[in-house]
Amino acid sequence: MTHDFTCEDAAASPATQPPGGSLLDMAERTAHIGSWSMDLPGHRVMHSDEFAAILGVPKGGALLLDAMTDRFRPDWRGRLRSLLHRCSQDGTPFDEEMQIGASAKTAQWVRAVGEAVRNNQGQIVRLQGALQDISAQKQAQRETLRLAMRLTTTLASITEAFVTLDRQGCFTYLNQESERLLQRSTGDLLGQPIWQAFSGGVGDRLKQQLEKSLASHHRAEFEDFYPTLDKWLEVRAYPFAEGLAVYFRDVSERRQAQEQLMLLQTSISRLNDIVLIAEALPAGESAPRIVFVNDAFEQHTGYVPEEVLGKTPRMMLGPEPQLRELRRMSQALHKDGQVRSELRIFRKDGSWFWVELEIVLVLAPSGQLTHWVAVGRDITQRKAAEDEIHHLAFYDPLTKLPNRQLLMDRLQRALTQSARTRHQGALMFIDVDNFKALNDTLGHHKGDQLLQKVATRLLDCVRKTDTVARLGGDEFVVMLEDLGDEPGAAAARARVVAEKVLDQLRTPFDLDGHQHHASASMGVTAFSGLRGSVNELLKQADLAMYQAKTLGRNNVCFFDPALQAAASAKAALSSDLRIGLQAQQFLLYYQPQVDRHGRITGVEALLRWQHPRQGLVAPADFIPAAEDTGLILPLGQWALESACAQLAAWASRPETAGLSVAVNVSVRQFRHPDFVDMVMATIARTGIPPHRLKLELTESLLADRMEITIAKMGSLRAIGVTLAIDDFGMGYSSLSVLKRLPLDQLKIDRSFVADLLTDPNDAAISRAIITLAQSLGLGVVAEGVETQAQRDFLIQQGCEHFQGYLFSEPLPIAQLEAYLRRQDTCPASSASSAP
Repeated sequence: MTHDFTCEDAAASPATQPPGGSLLDMAERTAHIGSWSMDLPGHRVMHSDEFAAILGVPKGGALLLDAMTDRFRPDWRGRLRSLLHRCSQDGTPFDEEMQIGASAKTAQWVRAVGEAVRNNQGQIVRLQGALQDISAQKQAQRETLRLAMRLTTTLASITEAFVTLDRQGCFTYLNQESERLLQRSTGDLLGQPIWQAFSGGVGDRLKQQLEKSLASHHRAEFEDFYPTLDKWLEVRAYPFAEGLAVYFRDVSERRQAQEQLMLLQTSISRLNDIVLIAEALPAGESAPRIVFVNDAFEQHTGYVPEEVLGKTPRMMLGPEPQLRELRRMSQALHKDGQVRSELRIFRKDGSWFWVELEIVLVLAPSGQLTHWVAVGRDITQRKAAEDEIHHLAFYDPLTKLPNRQLLMDRLQRALTQSARTRHQGALMFIDVDNFKALNDTLGHHKGDQLLQKVATRLLDCVRKTDTVARLGGDEFVVMLEDLGDEPGAAAARARVVAEKVLDQLRTPFDLDGHQHHASASMGVTAFSGLRGSVNELLKQADLAMYQAKTLGRNNVCFFDPALQAAASAKAALSSDLRIGLQAQQFLLYYQPQVDRHGRITGVEALLRWQHPRQGLVAPADFIPAAEDTGLILPLGQWALESACAQLAAWASRPETAGLSVAVNVSVRQFRHPDFVDMVMATIARTGIPPHRLKLELTESLLADRMEITIAKMGSLRAIGVTLAIDDFGMGYSSLSVLKRLPLDQLKIDRSFVADLLTDPNDAAISRAIITLAQSLGLGVVAEGVETQAQRDFLIQQGCEHFQGYLFSEPLPIAQLEAYLRRQDTCPASSASSAP
């Protein structure tokens, strides 16, 4: 870099003022060059702000010469004083690189330039000069040197087998790598046709390719496997006047990874990077100048090279350059010598596109910055994809509402803000009632339309500052913020919004000409500050929503802590159930069933849970939870297998061989696709007589899927299993259905038996069930018989079998065995008292 100083101009300016001016200050800051001057005789150095910044002294004043030289490293101070002395004595200018700083660790490189200014009589009256921070250039120079050394080492390590052939294909030259590859010496091969070095078909193919290249004067490139070498070789042949230049490269490893390499080659072949080279700032210039652009630059920007060469790259940054990013890039360039960024580049027509830009500095051997090289890649599509991915990550694609993730983020921010402002908020959990029925009857496309219209109506019900989100399926959440600082008033405002939402959702929806009437169940919970976590609030609103559904849907419920307690208890029970199954905490109790003469004909197996803390737990306390969690399937299978194992044990004893065991089967268990197969497998494994096993089914099984139910019952009946309807008269039975079922027995529910002596309706129902069973040829068992009078009444109506505490309570197997032994030793009585 050359600096021309005009002595007359300098002498004409006031001697006491440093070079300045806003434009020059900006130039100095941009170039990291500071200016100074010193009147002679004298030792006061006037300086610019940039000079002060580089040297680390206060701005806006004068500096003594000794104070200035003391800022330089000790080993440079003498040299600087000598240069200043010579310049002041005989006008010898200087331009040298030195170091400033207190220690080697903090030292930085600067370029010090100085010259003498003479008056009209030729006398030296002032010294002036500049100081430039070149630390970044020095660092970049070292980096460039290291890169050059690595490149030199890499190039030296690359070798290829190279031979030349005459026009007859005979060897005229082989390098050392060729001898190693072909495993022959030059003396053996010179003058020999190249294809003779390879046997078989591969030699013929090589000859054909090389002769074709010679004849066409076009280069040939091909790969083949050479068995004598046990390698894949890439052959490149280049014709010239005397013959062919042929390169051999071992590509065996590449062939082994051909698929990966082909993928990589395809990716590389589609690269379309922009390259721009700009000349570094010469003295007095305000911006670098473009000296080279490639074809991709023209394709992407619309500028031909003639339109941009000699101009600043800033012309493509548009009317509002990204100043913050540009400042960051400038700092990184001076610090590291390279920078990577993403910028918007404007085309010639005014449109813009995103570019991923990497800029590196190019330094001369002297360490002086000469050029910038920028490599850019069009990432407009990637940026658009990132925006789309961001939208997909945080928004529901169907309704365009915020999704769960974004809701959680906003709710967390709302809680934090509420803690600061003490303002109340509310969270509404909304579930569209009977949405599955719409999907099943009109199709999912109608369901999607409904969800979109629900989203629109929800947005119409709230303020723009509130959030409406879709969690998934038919579940929506509304978050209301800033409802005031008084909890009662905030709850009232939330209820007004909730009622407005319910009213809006009751209005019929037009689904492409189909008028659909909908409703929703809503749970609401209030929040204030950080007293609850995001997940806890969602759980509370969800619990309140389910309470609204329990109350008949189309309703709104506010969260009550009792709901939380019930849900927690249910969750704990479900967890204990799983542990109980693994720890084998379940037992079977057996309640005898007797005929009208008091003889025991069988037993009903009843589940009990020996809980480690709560003791013996009755089925009514855990069966509903087992149904909800799906644990009824393994639990029911265990009960079935245990009952069959007991039947097998009884079959070997004459006094118990005639007993049957009734096992309750839940609807979910019966509808399992493999239920019939599991029953048959259990019977086969235990070897019991199938007719001794009685399966008691509930009437709720007859509510739907009748054909499948009848088919399964028919399969079980066909192998001899006895089938009974438990709690008959409490559910969905109809005469038309009942007559089709392959049944053996009906059980009169205990609720009818309990009051049949005092309630004429219960007596009539019991009488009707017995008559119905007799007319269909079915047996009847009355359960819940607790008094002799109940038994006598049922016998008078024709009932033949009984079960209840009049005869025995449910017993564990050991007590049942003792009970059976007592029955064998005592004559049958009309009713046996419970042990």
